[in-house]
Amino acid sequence: MGRLLGVQISEETVRRLTEQMGSALEQAQTQEAQAPFQEAGATVCIPEKRAFSADGAMVGLVHGEWAEVRTLVIGEVKEQTSAKKKRCKQEPRVVDVSSFSRLVDAETFCQLAEVEMRRRHVLEAKEVCAVMDGADWLQEFIDVHREDATRILDFPHAAEHVTCLLEALVKAGYTFPAQMLERSLSILKQRGPSFLLSRIDRLPSSLLQQNGIREHVGYLRKREALMQYPTFLKRGLPIGSGMVESANKLVVEARLKGAGMRWERKNVNKMLPLRNGVCNDRWQATWQEAGAAVRQQQKQQRERRRKQREEAKLLTCDPRLLESPPLPPKAEPAPPRLPAAPPATLPGSSRPSAHHPWKRSFLPS
Repeated sequence: MGRLLGVQISEETVRRLTEQMGSALEQAQTQEAQAPFQEAGATVCIPEKRAFSADGAMVGLVHGEWAEVRTLVIGEVKEQTSAKKKRCKQEPRVVDVSSFSRLVDAETFCQLAEVEMRRRHVLEAKEVCAVMDGADWLQEFIDVHREDATRILDFPHAAEHVTCLLEALVKAGYTFPAQMLERSLSILKQRGPSFLLSRIDRLPSSLLQQNGIREHVGYLRKREALMQYPTFLKRGLPIGSGMVESANKLVVEARLKGAGMRWERKNVNKMLPLRNGVCNDRWQATWQEAGAAVRQQQKQQRERRRKQREEAKLLTCDPRLLESPPLPPKAEPAPPRLPAAPPATLPGSSRPSAHHPWKRSFLPS
């Protein structure tokens, strides 16, 4: 608090204020994620290429429990050119990175992450790539938020399975040159997975069904379309997992996995929105959003208390005052009006008409 806000307060006050602001911000972001989508204004500058990735990191809870904090990372793709050879392109770099983290299940995280996807205008970006590992929940995440995104299996995960496969083949009795792993990874990166998979297909089927080999072969075959690294690099798309790995270390591990730290589950999500604000270089904006959320909650609480007081007053009033007054009796219909008497004089003259009283007979006929 002293570094970010320039104030000195007690540790207990810091804890209480952090929980209050973090909880309010978490609820506000949840409501924003559930709100209808609105198109970006004409003044908003949307980059040509966006990249996003997601992963999880384990956090220690009280009573020896461990839970996974999921993190979404979004950035802008920038192509790099070698300074010595301007025509030689280097691997693309992801800049202006932001993150969103929650301790929830995969389905809930997919819904809540909508708030950051909207803020970074991922839906409006012209070209989007998703660089992730091969987990099924991540593929569903892409289906929900940007189904047309270019799906890329991050190269370190592919390299990990190639390494494990070669080690399993060595245990099975195969021998390889000293530089076999480096050559295999170079081929995978420069020529794609088809060459390696064709060499794997030449192995005996009985060998491919052995435990420790079958899993890695199936993993690579299932994700062949996600390992077209020459095509991805040619299009200026990143293939590494650096941005999400950095976010896991900076957002989660550096703050929530200190020595001896054990968290109450309910307090993790109160801390994460504020931590994201610090790591995203948006602390001032994040604190203002949290303050606005707290004021909105206080306003709603005052409104609820006002209604409760009004209801309590009604309950203490005389019940007869709450009854509706009796309706007045219905008015009786007026008697029918008699017809008007005929005129006594002729129209336009003073001569008596046939109905003049002087001309009436006094004796009955």
